[in-house]
Parts: sequence; structure tokens; C-alpha cells
Amino acid sequence: MKKRPRKECCLRRPFFQLLKEMFVMCTLFCWLLAVPQSLAREVPANPLTANISPTPILTTENDNVDLPVSDAKHDINKSLNVEKLRLHSAMHLYSFQPIRIEVQYDQPITLEEALNYAIENNLPIKISRENRNYQRYVLYSQLANLVPNFSMSYNITHTRILNEKVSSLAHVFLPRVTYPVFQGGSVVYSILGQYAREKGWNKAYQASINDAMLDIYQKYNNLLLNRVLLQIRAKSVEVSQEQLKVNQQLEKAGTGTRFAVMQSETQLANDRQALLQQQVMVRQSALALNFSLNYPMAVNLVPAEETITEQSLFRAHATVNELVNLSLKQRPDLREYELFRFAAGRNVQVAAAPLYPTVAFYTQYSYTNTVTSPLTVSAGGGTAGAGVFGGLFKTNQEGMALVWNLNGMGLTSVANIAAAQSLARQSGIQANQELQMIFQQVRSSYLGWRVAREQIDNAATAVDSSTEELRLAELRLRQGVGTNLELIQAQRDYINALTSQAQAIVGSNLAQAQLLHDTGVISFETLLHGYQGGAH
Repeated sequence: MKKRPRKECCLRRPFFQLLKEMFVMCTLFCWLLAVPQSLAREVPANPLTANISPTPILTTENDNVDLPVSDAKHDINKSLNVEKLRLHSAMHLYSFQPIRIEVQYDQPITLEEALNYAIENNLPIKISRENRNYQRYVLYSQLANLVPNFSMSYNITHTRILNEKVSSLAHVFLPRVTYPVFQGGSVVYSILGQYAREKGWNKAYQASINDAMLDIYQKYNNLLLNRVLLQIRAKSVEVSQEQLKVNQQLEKAGTGTRFAVMQSETQLANDRQALLQQQVMVRQSALALNFSLNYPMAVNLVPAEETITEQSLFRAHATVNELVNLSLKQRPDLREYELFRFAAGRNVQVAAAPLYPTVAFYTQYSYTNTVTSPLTVSAGGGTAGAGVFGGLFKTNQEGMALVWNLNGMGLTSVANIAAAQSLARQSGIQANQELQMIFQQVRSSYLGWRVAREQIDNAATAVDSSTEELRLAELRLRQGVGTNLELIQAQRDYINALTSQAQAIVGSNLAQAQLLHDTGVISFETLLHGYQGGAH
């Protein structure tokens, strides 16, 4: 039976062989520690990732421990980290030289100041306010028809009777007060119709305020987004400049290529072009806000906020049915069309009024003073036959007048009734159309809000992954296993991810503001602090 060979102990190895293995292991360990430091000294760090910090991990010690994991993660993703956009070098050559020629001076403004200014100076609001005032004064004129009518006339008549050779001069003063008792319903129904019309225009005025506040909120956030995108574009130019310097240094050291330098120059030129276009977009968005505010166009409005974050204008768990019911109660334009439909129904009764007789009471006082010349008239003649009665007469008359006129044997009124009925049906159809439109708007806004909320989380995930992609691309380039083209592509992905995140955050705010508008609860308070009503 063969004996099993015993394992050789490390102590039985030759001393020099053991010493050699230990030396190799120590050398390899020191080389691994020294390589990253030497590479860091050779290639400058990319400023795009200089301030990037890893995404915090949710633990049980987090402040959002009472929230679901998805909501707690969303609270982290809903704000854009400005530290990622801070510049490490001054950019003088590309700082608004073409744009500043047109701008007179900069004016910081907050969202609260913009909304306050718009309510008093917005032109569509002013136009709607004057339309409301016009309808109110028309209502006052309709109410005045209930007051008795007063008429007064004063006539001076000179009469010559040729065959009698007599002339007369008559002074007639005739005041009259008429109180209409029944006008076929034209007065009452006109008042009711105009009252509904005035209330409808008041709702239209409220709707115009809601539209203006939504417009201001959208344009202010659009300006804020464009300024953040301008920071991203400026950061992109800075990164391209640093990358060009790195490639030029590598080319001088003999470890880089001219091809990589040309790639970096091309990327820098593209980033400068994008920066210039973004500057124009910032100024155009400021002009749009100036127009909505009715503000001087030479002033360059600058948002006071430097960061963008998602606002909680609605509770995250509001249901679409609650919002639809809320819109049925709060939308002013829905009340507007309902009131217009009521007013159109009253117009049918006004059109039928001429078919009825009219009854009115009146009181009339007359003063007549007629002087004839010569004073004595021949016995054979007189002036009574000519309707001239000399002397002074004072009379007071009271009575009732009943008049029944049928123009065109009443056919004109019948046609007007048919036309008014057609307009009444049209008003009803428009009210139903507005109701359907409100349903569509609320559901579309709700869908847009939910999608925008998800897009923030997706964009934040893309930012995290592109951050890691950029870090690995830099590491691969330093170690000589990557290419400059990979790093440029990683930079593009990171800039695009930041842009998408900024757009997603602003898009969520705009979607929530649109939902506030479509449910009819948009106001100064809800835009600044969110809706705290019953849709929870």
C-alpha cells in the first residue's frame, strides 16, 4: 500500500524563493496604489463631475421614513442639484455680448411679484374688466325702464289766417308722465336676460384672470427653465474647454493624437453655438413674460430663484373623479355658458312681447297762451275754424292708454321668435360643448401631471447613470483603455440627462398649474402654496 505524500509546508520552501514571492507581492501592491495618483497628476479632473456626489441611499434613519419608498425617493429627485452646474472658470467671451446690446437693464422678479403685477396691468384682464363694466351699465339701463317716463315739450307757433286778416302767436308748454303697466313682458324679461348676461360676463372676467395667472406662471417657469438650461450650456462649454486642454497636453506628451484634439475642438464649437442659441432663448422668454405683464420691453426680467424644484400644488394621491367633481363646482367658464343659455331663453320671451297689447297710465299738464292780432275780429268770421283759440288755457289730464300694434300682421314677431329660439338652442349646445371640454381638459391635465411626476424619477435615474458613465469614461481614458470619443459621448449624455431632469421638473410644475386652472381653483394662493381643498 502506497503512502499518501505529505503536503509541503511553506516553511520547508527555500528561503530565497519565499523572499522573492514576498517582494513581488509588495511591488504589485505599491504599484496599484501609485497608479491612480500618477494618472490624476497627469490628467486634470473634469469640472463637470467635480461636485458630483453619489445619490443618498434611503435607510430607516431617513427623515422620510413615514413615506412610501417611491414618494421618499421622489422627494430626493424633485430638485436639481445646482452644485453640478457651478462654473470653475470665468467665461468672458461668451457672456451675452450679442444679447446685451438690446437690453437696457436687468430687473429681478419673483413669481409672487409677477402675479400681483399681472392682476393690475395685464391687458386681457383689463379688456375683460371693461366688458364686464359695459354689461353692468347695460343692466342699469334695463332697470331704468321700470321708472315712469317723463316727456316735456315747449312750442311757439305763429299762425296767420289770411281771409280774416288775423295772426296769432301761441306758446304751448306740455309736460307728460307715463307709467307703462304692461309691455308684453319685454321690460321684465329684458332685465332678467341682461342680469344673467352681466353675471355671465362677470364669470368671464374671472376666467380671464385664471387664464392670465396660468399664462404668467407658465412664462415665468419657462424663463426660469431657460436660465437653468443656460447654466447647463455654460457648464458644457467649460467642460469642452477643459477637455480640449487635456487632449492638447496629451498630444504634447506624445500619448495623445491630433484626431482627439480635433474632436474636442469640434465639440467645443458645437457647445458654444448651443450656448449662444440658449442665450437668445432666455431673452425671448423674458420678452414673452414682459408682454404678458404689460411691462417695458427694454427691461430684462430675471427670476429671483436660482434653482428649480417641483412644487406640491396638488396632493400626490388626488383621484381624477375628485378633480372632475371639483371642476364642475369651480370652473367659472362653465357658469358663464349656463348664464348665457339662461339669457338666450329670456330673449325668446322678449321677441314675443310685440304680439301683446301695451297698457300705460299717463298724467299730462298743458299751458297754452294764444294772442291774436288784431284783438277784435269781424263779426262775420272767427278763428276757431282754423283751430286757433285766443286766450290762456291751463289743463291737467289723467288717463290710460291701450295700444295694440301688429307689425306685418305679427309675422315679423313670429320670425323673430324663431330666430331667438334658434340662438337659445345654440347656447344650450355651447354649454354642453363646454362641459365636455372641461371633462377632457381635467382628464388630460391629470394624465399630464401623473406622467410628469414619473418623468422626474426617470430623468433622475438617467442623471445618476450618466454620472457613472462619465466617471468610468474618464477613468478608462486615464488608464489608456478608453477613447476621447467615449468621453465626449459620456459628456453629451450627462448634459442631456441634466437638461431632461430640469425640463421634467418644470414640466411637472406646469402640469400641476394647468390642473389648477382646469379644475377652476387656480388663484394667487394656490399657485404659491398649493391647493388645500377637498381633493385629497
